[in-house]
Amino acid sequence: MDSWTPPRRERTRNGAWMRVWFCFYGLVLGLVGGCTPDREKAERFRNPLEVGVDRMEGVDWWFYSQGKVKAHAVAGRAAWHRNQDRLDLYDGLRVAFYDAAGTRILSRLTAEGGRRDSKKGILEARGRVVANNTAGDTLFTERLFMEEATGRVYTTGPVRIRTPRELLMGEGLEANRDLSQYRILKLKGSVRWGDRS
Repeated sequence: MDSWTPPRRERTRNGAWMRVWFCFYGLVLGLVGGCTPDREKAERFRNPLEVGVDRMEGVDWWFYSQGKVKAHAVAGRAAWHRNQDRLDLYDGLRVAFYDAAGTRILSRLTAEGGRRDSKKGILEARGRVVANNTAGDTLFTERLFMEEATGRVYTTGPVRIRTPRELLMGEGLEANRDLSQYRILKLKGSVRWGDRS
């Protein structure tokens, strides 16, 4: 019995379709099989799309003025709101402020998060704010603001300042950018330690 063999042109056309089908099938299996149920990463995509918001992870910024380093900021995540000209920082914030030459760190700040309002020129650190200077003074508060143009640092909330010789407690604070000079607006108490001379 003789078998029928399709012409060569028909065989290549059917073979091409078979190759396309196998490639498509392999691609679908690869995509479905390659997905892992990582709930933490999937949660980010459940939020509705926000127009005009750029999201970033692993943020590392260097701020310069006239070619010299002024500050270095690191945050876990950030969201830039283009319409409001505002930057929100999340998942931990660390900032180092430099001297006028841009070579030596004068003060450091850590907080849970923060915000930079470009229109007003105000930086805000919030949530367990801890700032210290080169003299060994450490400031504790919940919210701390800094005016970019003047370098004035302030808060209206409760503050504690621990120095090498005493602990100061009060409400409200005004200071310069590197925290070398500060004033508690309503001093509520102080505790001294060290030698009693």
